[in-house]
Amino acid sequence: MAIQFDDWQDLKVAYEVARLGTLTAAAESLGVHHSTVLRRINNLEASLNTRLFHRHARGYSVTESGAKLFATAKLINSELERLHNDIIAADSALRGSLLLTTVSGFMDILSGVCEQFQNLHPQVQLEVILDQNRLRLDHGQAHIAVRAGPRPDEGDYIAQHLAQLSSGFYVAKSYVAKYGLPKTLQQLEQHSFVSGVAGYNGKVPYFAWVDAHIATTQVKLRVSETSEATRAIVKGLGIGGIQHDIAAQYTNLVPVMASELSWPTDLWLVTHHLVHRTAKVQAFSQLLKAYFKNHPHKTTENF
Repeated sequence: MAIQFDDWQDLKVAYEVARLGTLTAAAESLGVHHSTVLRRINNLEASLNTRLFHRHARGYSVTESGAKLFATAKLINSELERLHNDIIAADSALRGSLLLTTVSGFMDILSGVCEQFQNLHPQVQLEVILDQNRLRLDHGQAHIAVRAGPRPDEGDYIAQHLAQLSSGFYVAKSYVAKYGLPKTLQQLEQHSFVSGVAGYNGKVPYFAWVDAHIATTQVKLRVSETSEATRAIVKGLGIGGIQHDIAAQYTNLVPVMASELSWPTDLWLVTHHLVHRTAKVQAFSQLLKAYFKNHPHKTTENF
């Protein structure tokens, strides 16, 4: 039966350990955590059902099976480096398509950067893929990802910190006029909520908080996209979480218990090392980093 790799990143990480001799050196070279390297080695050995390394106090040395595998991995790595150089040479001009992936809720923040990029580089067709699922940059599904949450740790990805965004509960003034504004956690029990589809938006902190602390009967609407949840909150359907930057764009929203309920989230610019230095990826990345450097992000204090 043919052997299939569950994840080619496992091979890349294991090759770095074979090349450098220790988990620590490989982790530093790849820019990931020590535990990520160990996990990927274990995954690869499990998928191949063979031991690739001898573990000893001084580090890791390859077994006979490992030596055969990593000889092939060395050839693959050389071919990828050659491909990298070819891509750079072919993409020295700003033209063609640039694929950006993020979740729908971020478009309210990124739209200004997208407009600026299009004005500066009209020969590039900017395509934004809105998907809650993380597209594979190493498979060419996108050139740039804007991700929220913990630092991405995929071996061949380059992650740059953009900002720390903050979110809180908001409600429309029309809702307050009908049902009042809750001032305590106990008073939240008397109100309706807008949240995410159960199990679909588990990584969105304010959706997760609602699932953990609010009775199911109080959640009057669940949606699968944060942007649509914002629309529902603006329309007065209930209380719900919104990023402060986005909430600031609506004059009819009121913060709810801002000092008690707030969720910080780190935002990352993620690229794959094979296309990281291409002209169009660099052009968009520089605009994006400049935007977050020059635009202070809203909190409830300056809302």
